[in-house]
Amino acid sequence: MRESEQKQWAREHYKGIDNLLLPSYKPNMRELDEDGIRHDVRQSIRHGFFSTSAVAPLCEPEEYQRVLELACDEGKGKILVGAYVGEATQEANRELLAQAEKAGCSHAVLVPRYLTPESEEQVFAWYKELIDSTRLPIVLYAQNNPRLRHLHPSGIALEAFEQLARLPSVVAVKLTQAINLVRAMECAERLGDKILVGPVHLDMMPLLSKACTVQWSGQWNAECAQSPEKPYVADYLRAIARNDLQEAYSLYWRLEPAYSAFFKLQAPLLLKGGHPWAHLKYNQWCVGGNGGLVRDIGKPRDQVPVLTAEARERIRQNYRSIGIEPNRNDEEEFVVGAANFAKGFGKANMANLPLFE
Repeated sequence: MRESEQKQWAREHYKGIDNLLLPSYKPNMRELDEDGIRHDVRQSIRHGFFSTSAVAPLCEPEEYQRVLELACDEGKGKILVGAYVGEATQEANRELLAQAEKAGCSHAVLVPRYLTPESEEQVFAWYKELIDSTRLPIVLYAQNNPRLRHLHPSGIALEAFEQLARLPSVVAVKLTQAINLVRAMECAERLGDKILVGPVHLDMMPLLSKACTVQWSGQWNAECAQSPEKPYVADYLRAIARNDLQEAYSLYWRLEPAYSAFFKLQAPLLLKGGHPWAHLKYNQWCVGGNGGLVRDIGKPRDQVPVLTAEARERIRQNYRSIGIEPNRNDEEEFVVGAANFAKGFGKANMANLPLFE
């Protein structure tokens, strides 16, 4: 059967790394730092990423719309921009998809963060309603979801995904961290002939590439194990995509210490529904990103931890372990963000120091 135009587009353009675009704020933490957001879009291009996806949970809805507009404007013709869609109601999700389409996004990632389905049919229906409401190409989200474990021990509703993968506008599936290897292989075998499979686990890719084409990975903080000058992760994806496994093995062991340290930090938090948001910002800043603190969204510290001095030094050592010297030293610049710092703002201008000590 002939592939849809959306699926053909994805096979041509969805190649490499799709990273995370985290919001930046002015020192009062109430307004977006538009220059800082643009800085990070340019930085994603410098890293050699094919796409950047804006993170929604750290923003108010109207702010998130503005982040998408800024990213699409700054990245136009140079990098794809994806939207994360996973609000509490379908009305809010449909509105967000419409905003993403209007802003110029190239695709959307649908994340059923609030769905508590009784069956795989309900999972399918949740996705299908949103897919039918937009012209954007769609990325599915495969995670170890505790709300879906009654459907399958992996937390992944693969039966629903297999039906969704047949739809013309469904182009890819993200296999996120903490996914079980056996279920990942099932996804590769059952979905890989219909849509693009994008594992976050770099160490799974050589095996999964024997079951399907692996040409992309996202949406995650790939900056944890590379810099624009030493794009190890991006190069690793290119080697996997062209089936040059010897080159891939060599690159993997070069980046492995930093990647494994990042995985050790993030995977347990994902299983609890959290992320180390401040740590991700610090990773990006160490290799040229804007940095800046993120808002404290009120989640427990075992889900969203504080970025301590010890954690910051550990991140810097992780880079050094793979031959990358962090090119930022003034942590006051990190706290306020590079764009604000260049305008003369410092810690004294901050309303508070969320998630930082």
